[in-house]
Amino acid sequence: ERVFKEAFRVLKTGGRLAISDVVATAELPDAVMKDMAMYTGCITGASFIPELETMLKRTGFENIQIMPKDESRKFIRDWVPRSKIEDYVVSATIEAVKLQA
Repeated sequence: ERVFKEAFRVLKTGGRLAISDVVATAELPDAVMKDMAMYTGCITGASFIPELETMLKRTGFENIQIMPKDESRKFIRDWVPRSKIEDYVVSATIEAVKLQA
């Protein structure tokens, strides 16, 4: 949420946030949560879409759109072969607008 607050602070009114990130689609198994490689690979820190929407709204952003890219499961599968990690996370485009100061 601190990153969103800083982005909101530096954007001018009418400015747009547009990023791509990994989002959670299901609760991660304990084994994945305890795996340091998954943590450093930004997998275990993935937020659920409703959590991201809440953070963006609290920060002040409006016109929030979070669009999961289901096709990303194909390459996410290769991040940790044979782990089925693609069942838990997906890449998403996250967009929002600063409409007021």
